[in-house]
Amino acid sequence: MIRRHPSRSRLAAWLAGADDSSIDDHLATCARCASACEDLEAPPADGVLSSALLAALSPPPDLGRRLETSVSERLDSRVIGDYVFDLFAAGFDTGRLLMADPGPDPRRNEGVEKNGAAGHTVDPNSDPGDSS
Repeated sequence: MIRRHPSRSRLAAWLAGADDSSIDDHLATCARCASACEDLEAPPADGVLSSALLAALSPPPDLGRRLETSVSERLDSRVIGDYVFDLFAAGFDTGRLLMADPGPDPRRNEGVEKNGAAGHTVDPNSDPGDSS
């Protein structure tokens, strides 16, 4: 009894007529090796069929050029799209900057008057009699 699977070359020799009773016994119980024997017995693919399949499944000769052209066109359209988007975004950013309230500028002391005597800042909208 064989403890290991026979090699493909031993199976091929057995198919060619070599007398090996251990392979006979093994093939009776091993589906894997029986399938390998069927594969070895199968006739090779017909030359006409293989050439027809090769012709049908091979890429066209100008495939590389067509792919390169298509990729270049898509990249160019993205670049143009980016420019258009930037133009619209520039208008949006400009409007946002013009509408934003930056608040008082501390360098100009906008909205604040100095009290010359004590050097304190006073809000011009507050009540002058209010000492808080």
